[in-house]
Amino acid sequence: MDNKNYGKQLYSLLYMNIRVKALFIIAFAGMLSACKKNNDAPTVTPTAQVNLVNASNAVINFYQNGTRINYTTSYFPGGTLGYIPFKAGDQNFQIKNAGAATPNYLFSMPLKLDSGKFYSLYVSGQTAESVFLTDDDFSADTGGKAKLRFVNAVPSGGTMVLAFEGRGADNAIITTPQFSNVNYKVTTDFVTVAPGTFNLSVYQSSLALPAQKDTVALAAGRVYTVVGYSTVDNLGKPAIGTTFITNQ
Repeated sequence: MDNKNYGKQLYSLLYMNIRVKALFIIAFAGMLSACKKNNDAPTVTPTAQVNLVNASNAVINFYQNGTRINYTTSYFPGGTLGYIPFKAGDQNFQIKNAGAATPNYLFSMPLKLDSGKFYSLYVSGQTAESVFLTDDDFSADTGGKAKLRFVNAVPSGGTMVLAFEGRGADNAIITTPQFSNVNYKVTTDFVTVAPGTFNLSVYQSSLALPAQKDTVALAAGRVYTVVGYSTVDNLGKPAIGTTFITNQ
């Protein structure tokens, strides 16, 4: 083989080798690009935070689109587990009595939840008409006070009163209403309250004397909700219960 032909063959081999390497680099770059696209961050499902409150006198479970939300425990009368993330948007909610053998829900209802917002969902009975939702748009007080609001979840109680009780110089009971004539399904605005421990009463506006008393401690900079709901006393008679919630 002469030098001329040998040089041509060597050039051809070098050219092919360089071309193969170039094609390999292009293919490898394409693979990296594809991997990068496949490894993009997963889509984040928009959520809203919902505080579920059982203001009924039954033990119940909450479902969203057929999936049970309170999977660790059932909601007892007056119970709440604090704010839980829910899928935002137009969703279907269902309520079922805990321990019920039948798979049928008590009721199902649509609700729209805006992403990033906070809500409270109250169930005051066993029908869809007993449910109401509030938009929890609040911020803590900056003047060394606490914030307090009241929710009337008593279907047949008429208007309700939330009052603080104390005693005067003669030891007589003094009742100071904080919220008066609050209708069913109404959530009041927040009021600022000096921090401290208070004897709190929730009762029907038509009654002269309180029917429910609780001792609560309110701390500066915190936000609270008191919910009045229907229950039964130790004798099985209708009564009013209260749930004390620390929102923030």
